Amino acid sequence: MTSGSRLGDLETVERERLRAIVEADESVLWSLHDPAFLLCSPGGTVWDRSTYVGGLCDGSVRYSRFEPVTPIEVLGDTNLAVVRYRSVIDLITPEGGGHLECWHLDTYVRAGGTGWRCRWSQATDTIKD
Repeated sequence: MTSGSRLGDLETVERERLRAIVEADESVLWSLHDPAFLLCSPGGTVWDRSTYVGGLCDGSVRYSRFEPVTPIEVLGDTNLAVVRYRSVIDLITPEGGGHLECWHLDTYVRAGGTGWRCRWSQATDTIKD
């Protein structure tokens, strides 16, 4: 596993995905989330691609902020990679919302010339009560 030049564009891809999440950029959202995408939220809810991207597009899930506050680290190989970073998030979901500070571990796959797509996303809340 390496963070060599083949993976160099993955930090850019992750930043583009975060921008698309905040702006609800429908075409980018569908293209950067793998059909088998699953998000495990800080509260433990698991959302599939249709629920998450659909919610972003219809406005039922809204982010006003989703920003990395640490460098985006990339570890992987030709067709499988993991990105890791800490972020600050402000959002509203059907379950609630508010301000979060999270660690993210996102798994990316690249298959069939589609470019990198996020397959799994895990967010862990770091705010202590």
